[in-house]
Amino acid sequence: MPKRNQRSRQTKTTFNRHFTGEELVRISGGLFRGRLLHLPNDGWIRPTMGRVRESLFSMLARHVIGATSLDLFAGCGLLGLEALSRGAQTTFFVDIERKAVQSIEKNVTLCGVHGHSVILQGDALHPHTLDQITAWTTQRADGHQPFNLVFLDPPYRRGLVTSAVQRLAQSTLLAPGAIIVAEQEAETEPEASSPWQLLQNRRYGDTRIIFWQTPP
Repeated sequence: MPKRNQRSRQTKTTFNRHFTGEELVRISGGLFRGRLLHLPNDGWIRPTMGRVRESLFSMLARHVIGATSLDLFAGCGLLGLEALSRGAQTTFFVDIERKAVQSIEKNVTLCGVHGHSVILQGDALHPHTLDQITAWTTQRADGHQPFNLVFLDPPYRRGLVTSAVQRLAQSTLLAPGAIIVAEQEAETEPEASSPWQLLQNRRYGDTRIIFWQTPP
C-alpha cells in the first residue's frame, strides 16, 4: 500500500480507515459503484488504486459483459468484484491467505453476489489448485466453460506474473480470445516470450498494467 504522503487526492477518497482495524476500499464503477469493501489491515494486501482500476476497466469495456472471470491472487476480491459490478457473469476467486479469503467472503456478501462467485483458498500456482479450478469449469451445469477474463495481481517483485502466465498457458482454463490482465511493479517489462498477443502495456506511477489475449 502506498505511503500516505504519496497518495493522490483520488486515492484518499478511495480508502477509509475503519475503527475495527480494517480498511475500506470502494468499488469504482458499475452496479455496485461506491460500495465499501473490507480490506484486512495487512501490508501484504495491496489493492489496485482507484484511478488504475478506472483505466483498466475502461480498456476492458466489452470484454467484461457476460464474462466468466478468474481472479488469481485475489486479495480482498476487489478486481473480481469490480468485474461482477460491471457485468461479468461469474468470478472465481483464489488466494492462499486465510485472511484474504475471509475478506472475499465478507465482500461477496456485501455485494449480494454469492450466486455468481466461487471462492477457493489455495496457492494459485500449485498444480492441485489449478486442478480444482479446472474441475469446476468442467462440472458446471452449462457444460465446460473456460475463463475468458483473468486477473493476475500478485505481490510485487517476486516474478509471480511470469510464473502464472506459464502455468495458465499450459492449462485448459482459458477460452479462445481470453483476456489476461496483469498488474506488477512498473520497472518490470512484460515477458517477451509470452505465448499470447500483447494488447496493452501501460505504466501508472509504480504500477504496470499488461493486457494479453489468447488466440481466437
